[in-house]
Amino acid sequence: MKFEYFLALKYIRSKSKEKFISFSSLISILGIVLGVSALIVVMGIMNGFDKELEEKIIGVNPNIIIRSSSGLFDANEKFLEKIDKNSNVRYKYALLSTQCIVNSSNFEGESAGAVLNGVDFSKTIPVNKYIKGKPANGITMGSELMKNLGLKIGSSVRIVLPFGKTTPFGFAPLSFKERVTAVFKSGMYDYDASFIYIPIKQLWSKSSMKGKINTIAINIKDPYKAEDVVNDIDKILPYGFYADSWIRLNSNFFTALKLEKMAMFIILLLIIMVAAFNIMSSLTMLVMEKIKDIAILVSFGATSKNIRNIFLKQSLIIGLTGIILGDAVGIILGFLIKKFQFVKLPSDVYYINNIPVDLNPYYIVGVSISALLLVVLASVYPAYKASKINVVEVLRQ
Repeated sequence: MKFEYFLALKYIRSKSKEKFISFSSLISILGIVLGVSALIVVMGIMNGFDKELEEKIIGVNPNIIIRSSSGLFDANEKFLEKIDKNSNVRYKYALLSTQCIVNSSNFEGESAGAVLNGVDFSKTIPVNKYIKGKPANGITMGSELMKNLGLKIGSSVRIVLPFGKTTPFGFAPLSFKERVTAVFKSGMYDYDASFIYIPIKQLWSKSSMKGKINTIAINIKDPYKAEDVVNDIDKILPYGFYADSWIRLNSNFFTALKLEKMAMFIILLLIIMVAAFNIMSSLTMLVMEKIKDIAILVSFGATSKNIRNIFLKQSLIIGLTGIILGDAVGIILGFLIKKFQFVKLPSDVYYINNIPVDLNPYYIVGVSISALLLVVLASVYPAYKASKINVVEVLRQ
């Protein structure tokens, strides 16, 4: 072992005269362990939330939607045939979506606002995998909406649409009565509490919009390439039509999550910064304590670089010990939280019931490197101070 490492380890150990310095080094290690482990766990939870929400949004919504600036358009538009030629497209389906009011008992019971979606259930649509019942025979409601209105499969409801006709007594909204024949539960509270599905032909028969739709929904092979596919589709869309991806439609939501993640990273990094400053103070005190030892080492031929390296390596030993232990604690805690689900979350607030954890190795490496850089920066001043001690003055004393 080089004498630099030998002295660095020796100075970390406790002696009767240097118990406070040794204790300060221990506190520094514990501070780094706490900061690194907290950062890993928190970043893992934030990543888990991001991933879980992305999967749920992709699982319920189409990856790409096409709409017209004029609102309604014909379901058999010729340009739709060109979309199928795109190699990235898995399937597409027509959608007639509108706001509505659903009443549980002919305007006498509970009412709620909802989004009514007319779809062809014979086609492949994302919500199919969440449905229980017979959606082709009536309406399909979200589980939370049914719970809020006190409904069950077989119950009758009245749907009130925002369009209708003008009568001598004023505007009369279109309404019709239907039976609930199926329920869906996606796990996303906002969707389960506000979405209703109905066969599109049935919706056409209840209104004057036969053959009309307002959305073409598209699912692609790789949802994360939605922006590239949108750019391709835009080239074949006629004037007045536009395409949007799930990434654009939820950009504000995911931007807020990224900002929150960055804020948490900076806040928790302060714990490591406190530990780094503690390392700097303990090394500075150690330098003052070891002035005579440094002078003797120089008199035996040690260079300024050797002296500087002793204290740099001491801080690296402290920092690496704390980082390795912090990584281990953070990974173990993350695994335990993910496996045993100690905390249950209200789904109406957080969209999900359990705390998701995604321990991304890139984030773990990033946290470790950030902590190591802070430790190294904190040790530069005391190491430089030790290398610049006037040996002649010390030996005279």
